[in-house]
Amino acid sequence: MTKIAPSLHSKRLDLLFTVLAGIGLLITAVGIGLDLIPGTSPGLSGPQILMIVGGVVITVTGLLLRNASLRQAIFGNLLKNLAISVLLTVITLVMIEMVLGVVNMPTRYPTEIPDTFLTEVSWWTCDEAGCHYVYDEMNKACENKEVSGRRCMVNQQGFHDSQDFVYDDAFDDKLRVLMLGDSFTFGGTAEIGSSFVETVESNLPDAVVWNTGIPGAGTNQAGASFEVYAPVLDPQIAILGFYLNDFEDNMMPHDSYFMGVDDTNYPLSIRQYMIDDNGNVTKLDSQSDLYFRYFQVDPPSSALDRFVGTTRVGSLVLNTGDAIQQMINKSNGIRLGRQIDATREHLITVRDYADDNAIDFFILLIPSREDLTALTPRYLSAVQLFEELGIPYLNPLEDLVADDYAPDPDIHWSTAGHVKVGDMLTDCLIVFEETDDLNNCTRLTIPSS
Repeated sequence: MTKIAPSLHSKRLDLLFTVLAGIGLLITAVGIGLDLIPGTSPGLSGPQILMIVGGVVITVTGLLLRNASLRQAIFGNLLKNLAISVLLTVITLVMIEMVLGVVNMPTRYPTEIPDTFLTEVSWWTCDEAGCHYVYDEMNKACENKEVSGRRCMVNQQGFHDSQDFVYDDAFDDKLRVLMLGDSFTFGGTAEIGSSFVETVESNLPDAVVWNTGIPGAGTNQAGASFEVYAPVLDPQIAILGFYLNDFEDNMMPHDSYFMGVDDTNYPLSIRQYMIDDNGNVTKLDSQSDLYFRYFQVDPPSSALDRFVGTTRVGSLVLNTGDAIQQMINKSNGIRLGRQIDATREHLITVRDYADDNAIDFFILLIPSREDLTALTPRYLSAVQLFEELGIPYLNPLEDLVADDYAPDPDIHWSTAGHVKVGDMLTDCLIVFEETDDLNNCTRLTIPSS
């Protein structure tokens, strides 16, 4: 009978591997449980499957290694075979790297970074009114074919509007509406003349409608535009288009985007800030940082992180770890909680400014495509926040269908969606014009608080 080495035959080791098996069971349970969290996508994701498989492997390993004889068989010859084990591991990793290369899996970090990635454009500026285009410079860029589409349709103040932000005595007897918001309000993806703002203008030709929507804007940007132009334009109604990514936008300064052109003169807008898993905001100062953001990854934390992330095997490990961390953070709501707090403060500022200046104010809630099939945590948080703050809102969700959104990955409404929502807003504005009371618009949800 083979004598078992005392160092490998002890109750402490039995207990250690029992605990290891328990940890494996816990990891498996967490992997399964993440799919049950309200608001998460149905079905097991890749990182969840890895967690479950990894947990099962750890559990089985722990249970097997509780057997002292098996421990002796494995560890007794470990040192003898260590060199072979290392060699086999290296060969295996190289083979996996080659296979991932054949299937063209991208690396986490680009292997080469240009010295100058983007050159700052002259047609974009940020001031007390928020961020907007520069009229003369934008006209030059459009003439040179550097920019096209809606961005070439700007007024003297640099916003997408056919009229300047000036008041005329002829407006005294007209309905005056000031639109606030981001790329949806700007008119993203809609045919020219058919955005929801333009639809309102077409439906109400006698009204005056001003549009301060700017792509990438949050409620903080909307508040800046509101406070600068409301005293000039004297609107009767202000409407804030609130898309669900505004929660993240509101964590950052309103001038968070870097507008530049690459070496082909193609215009790009890249966020100059990143938000970590705990909701902390950090500015990215270098061209290399902007280059990483272009690839939609956070800059590497160290030289080792950078090296690992330029290999496909390392990228797979790092991306899986990030996905697991994001799922865990999603379950405890750290980031969303910070975003809700920031958004609450900005909404209070806009609401109170409207109240202090006798301007009727309501929000156009813009659901995401995902909300058509299952309500997302951001959607539910937005509704709860509007109710908490007592802000009236128009929620078009029940009337929207998949065709009202542009093809994925575009997040905006299609022309059909824009026109549908523009008609809803028109109904409310007609009621207000006739009764001088938004409460009479049945399409609006009026919070009881």
